[in-house]
Amino acid sequence: MLLDVTAWRAGGEEQLGTKPKQWLRDPADRLWLWKAATWNPSPSGEYRKGDDWAERVVTEIARSLDVPVATTELAERAGVFGTVSLSVLDPESERLVHGNELLAEIDVIGSDPHDRSGYSLDAVRRSLEGVAGSVPGSSAFECLAGYLIVDAVAGNTDRHQENWAVIENPAAQRRLAPSFDHASSLGFLLDDASRSEMLHTSDRNQTPEAWAGRARTRFEGRAHPVEIAAAAIDMIGPDVSGAYLEPLEQLDLRRIVARVPEFRISEPAREFASRVAEANRARILSHLTRTMDP
Repeated sequence: MLLDVTAWRAGGEEQLGTKPKQWLRDPADRLWLWKAATWNPSPSGEYRKGDDWAERVVTEIARSLDVPVATTELAERAGVFGTVSLSVLDPESERLVHGNELLAEIDVIGSDPHDRSGYSLDAVRRSLEGVAGSVPGSSAFECLAGYLIVDAVAGNTDRHQENWAVIENPAAQRRLAPSFDHASSLGFLLDDASRSEMLHTSDRNQTPEAWAGRARTRFEGRAHPVEIAAAAIDMIGPDVSGAYLEPLEQLDLRRIVARVPEFRISEPAREFASRVAEANRARILSHLTRTMDP
């Protein structure tokens, strides 16, 4: 879906993060977060990064894996490309408690997303003890493991302390919020010259697959997204993680990427993203399959 949000009225400002963001209200008075696509300088001139289409593609990857995810659509506002994400809260009665706040509750100080000290999977699991999952009948950490599997496939390197949260109601009951903020994925920040060079190289160390293998997360130790997801799979056990096996086997990444309109993604970006995601999917699927073996 492509949304023209030019006429949507302002609904407030968003303080977290570094990208231009603004809350907007649609004609039905629902609250959406607008994010403008960002730009990078290069020797040949400024180019628009792919944070808009990357966010949309990862949303569909999550849906294909039955992972709860914020509704995010490609959008345009006064001629500017970007995305809008529907608020996951009841604005009258709920609030979002971000991961850095939860970690502080267990004395893991993580207010600075660039400070990874103590930011480990074990700390995250401890901070979510007793919190309900985003899927009924599941725990919060079990559901978060699904978010990390999505990150692994997309090569999302930005699951820092403020990029996951719980929803708290007036009775102080908490449940894990749907996954959100996935723009740092699929080679979104590269220009097409770099992508094309890697797509056509004969150097195995410079292919999209090799590039995907060099990704690093925000967790302490800077592990690869696949390594983080594999560790989470081991922590929740095969009875829970096995539910992701068949959806991952059936995941059609090229079909998902092909849904992005041509005027929002170039052909080199489309091919590069597909190959990166397929390489990552194969790695996490291999680990998941091994955990299923008797």
